[in-house]
Amino acid sequence: MPALFTIGTTGRHDADFIAVLKANQVDAIIDIRLRNEGRYYKFASGKHIKALVEAHGIAYRHDLRFAPTAEMLHQYKGDHDWLAYEPAYRALITERDMLRIWLETASGFQRPCLLCAEKTPEHCHRRLLGEALLGGKAGGLGHL
Repeated sequence: MPALFTIGTTGRHDADFIAVLKANQVDAIIDIRLRNEGRYYKFASGKHIKALVEAHGIAYRHDLRFAPTAEMLHQYKGDHDWLAYEPAYRALITERDMLRIWLETASGFQRPCLLCAEKTPEHCHRRLLGEALLGGKAGGLGHL
């Protein structure tokens, strides 16, 4: 069973979100969104998710060091060019030394989960980060 997971907020609600986290024994949510206000969708609010998971004994951290830059996100939201976004975000992983940052952020957690907005991981930076954290081993990454 994987020890690193990813999950998106789109299409989620309190009950199913908590159920899937508990079923997979997730002990921490690491929110890697650039913007976690949930302006259009109450569930997606970082404040809401933090209160929800902490009420169930799951830690919550929002860490902008894992988020794409505002420019990268704006460009991708405009053109949806994944073939340009993917290498740019992978370069950002190296530039920011996200692997080192991860060691301090995830310290003490056994089954952390990367949180972002996208419903599925295929075209989301959480998948790219998860694969990088696992040394390119996508099979060790659980998508919830």
